[in-house]
Amino acid sequence: ARARIVGGRPVSPGDWPWQVSLQVQHTHVCGGSLITPQWILTAAHCVEQPLDNPRYWTAFAGLLSQSAMHFGLGHRVERVIVHPSYDSTTKNYDVALFKLQSPLAVNNFVRPVCLPNPGLRLEPTQPCWISGWGATYEKGKTSDMLNAAQVRLIEPRKCNSRYVYNDLVTPAMICAGELQGGVDSCQGDSGGPLVTQKNSLWWLIGDTSWGSGCAKANRPGVYGNVTVFADWIYRQMRAYS
Repeated sequence: ARARIVGGRPVSPGDWPWQVSLQVQHTHVCGGSLITPQWILTAAHCVEQPLDNPRYWTAFAGLLSQSAMHFGLGHRVERVIVHPSYDSTTKNYDVALFKLQSPLAVNNFVRPVCLPNPGLRLEPTQPCWISGWGATYEKGKTSDMLNAAQVRLIEPRKCNSRYVYNDLVTPAMICAGELQGGVDSCQGDSGGPLVTQKNSLWWLIGDTSWGSGCAKANRPGVYGNVTVFADWIYRQMRAYS
């Protein structure tokens, strides 16, 4: 399911400066997160064939409304790298990297988010934020304005219980949301950030991956576990720098 934010609220300029819109033919397809001025992290399921060709994609950064992007100049993509262990059926290792043709100018509205290291200690129910231009309700259309919502991490044991996802959540995934429903990512949010603030820095701990419906009870959002991907991400950025 391509995942937009349900139960969220519009954001102010400069709030989520790492959030990017990844577009194909002037249409928003997925979200992404700026992790350096030249590299974007998104979900592998956004770039399944034929969308693994970098020529199809344009990235927009520093803009809050989709309509503004029709006038703005997007940034060309030089390379798309999908995690070699990605499984399109189970969505395991749902992560991909975009390298832009040239680095973005960093300012108050365009700024990378930090990649986590395994030593980043998160509480079992750590408060986090999701953001995106996805639908504001299930089966809705993508939103013109960027929205964000606060969610909490859900322990893997709880998320894998038979009433929730019954062992579909692997160690390369992380669950977040509200088990009672009402707040979630949705269509169009895929690939976008799940971030948390710690030691006054913002850390990218997940990329929006999958879920059953949007904001339903016992069906929280599932995100790629960026901590697990960090080594691979650094290796790709070194190899193609």
